[in-house]
Amino acid sequence: MEVANTENAEENSEIDEDVRATEKVINAFFYYKTYGKEKILKMVDQMRKIPPAHQLIIGPRYKEHIRNITQMMDHNHTVIRMIVNFGVTMFGEESLKAMRIHQARRPTADYMSKVLSTIRQICREWTEEGRPEREATFLPIIEELDKLFPREHCQRHLIRIMVPGCGLGRLACDLINEGYTVQGNEFSLFMLMTSNFMLNACKIENQFTIYPFIFEKSNTWSYEDQERAVTFPDKCPDQDVRRNSFSMCAGDFLEVTRNSTFDVIVTAWFIDTAHNILQYIETIYNTLEPNGIWVNVGPLTYHFEDSPDENSIELPYTEVIRFIREKGFEVITERRVESKYTVNRQSMLQNEFTCAFFTARKI
Repeated sequence: MEVANTENAEENSEIDEDVRATEKVINAFFYYKTYGKEKILKMVDQMRKIPPAHQLIIGPRYKEHIRNITQMMDHNHTVIRMIVNFGVTMFGEESLKAMRIHQARRPTADYMSKVLSTIRQICREWTEEGRPEREATFLPIIEELDKLFPREHCQRHLIRIMVPGCGLGRLACDLINEGYTVQGNEFSLFMLMTSNFMLNACKIENQFTIYPFIFEKSNTWSYEDQERAVTFPDKCPDQDVRRNSFSMCAGDFLEVTRNSTFDVIVTAWFIDTAHNILQYIETIYNTLEPNGIWVNVGPLTYHFEDSPDENSIELPYTEVIRFIREKGFEVITERRVESKYTVNRQSMLQNEFTCAFFTARKI
């Protein structure tokens, strides 16, 4: 054991930042089971601290619930390991090296939160449970593009669409099924590993099962709601040979677009991920072909607003849309769309966003 640790330490001193970043993501994914055990042990300890008379009343069903979620946690962990292991085989030497140097440890709270949100993102994008959320914001995009590029009047496979911040790839896949040529772009390694699994490992509808809500203890109606399963994918990514193509591009949107142009850019729940939203708008303008179309939907929940070490410019919608026009866009559609985001449909708490939906043409 001492020799192995020495070898890992020597290798660690020579690895590059990309490998380190990948290893941190792998470590967070693999820590899920330990995280779950800690949550369950706390539940057991809390039960022991209440009066015996109260234990007698709620104890039997409580203990059954703990047994159930322990099994479900184990199952979730198995699915997570499948996602990571499949990703490592697909992503090449960088991921393989990250696996070799991996040493289990507690991830940051932020990284653990990203693991849990990735599970919820599976539910949002690739299950029947998430269909209402997709219909609220993905469907208006598809309908808007239908008006601009009717099938009977254009060759859709020649229309190149970019979807930055594409998450687990569902919107990009839906656009592929509409006949367009699509490139998805994503920066998060959590999303990239999981989208890779969704797009390349899922061959049968509802092939896999997860339990996304087992650690949600507040605002629940019943143990059954917490324990309910969801299956994925509700629809298999289309592997048929077709005239249009689909590709994924990993990296920072501001960097990967430097030598590319597209006919359409679709931003769904994306523009508020910017440190400086004006840079995103300028990049979208520069990446579009003349007369190119930008379709946007989403709120302005600026991701770096409360990050002490990150720069963040937070503008209201009126200033954002003013800059869009001043940059050289003609705003041709503008309205508000109500939508939820990764909510538990059976929860007492149902947060809803009023999203900005607009279509703009580069002029």
